Amino acid sequence: RAFGVSRVPTIKGQSMPAYEPRAVKGIGVTYATTPMGADHTAGYTIAPEIAGVSGKLDPLSNEGKAELSLTFQAATAFIDSSGYCLFIAFPILDIAKGWEGMAESVAGVTGLNITGADVVPLGKEVLKMERLFNERAGFTAEDDRPPEFMREESLPPHNVKWTITNEQLDSVYGWVHNGHEG
Repeated sequence: RAFGVSRVPTIKGQSMPAYEPRAVKGIGVTYATTPMGADHTAGYTIAPEIAGVSGKLDPLSNEGKAELSLTFQAATAFIDSSGYCLFIAFPILDIAKGWEGMAESVAGVTGLNITGADVVPLGKEVLKMERLFNERAGFTAEDDRPPEFMREESLPPHNVKWTITNEQLDSVYGWVHNGHEG
């Protein structure tokens, strides 16, 4: 901004890492909506979109990417809050009772009464606090947008543009808006 340059791949002032959001839509939704800006570790949808871990999804499709990103962001927030290394996510994603085992170990250390079913809801609570912090710091829905050039310029070799709508991005955190749920 200081130099008048608008074609800069950042969200919330953070540079985009490893993956190009026009070609991997789920990670693009994560980059746009995570409270800390473009961060692939905040909701690593690369697992199903590219690596085939926890299923296999078409990275070029918009379908279901808002929900996918939120689920991965919430699970990641739980892992981060538990003290576990994020790399535990890869084996857990492909083990039927993986989340149950992690929740059991967290319960054993903390004394909380939690199960694998609590992972995503607890992660959402962490994200809610982070989003509320950002809102109080002046962030708005407009900060949850990728750079405009990604909507305008096609990315080879698939010649794709960023096609996730603002409404789809807003739906990720539709449950936290202007400091209120709903």
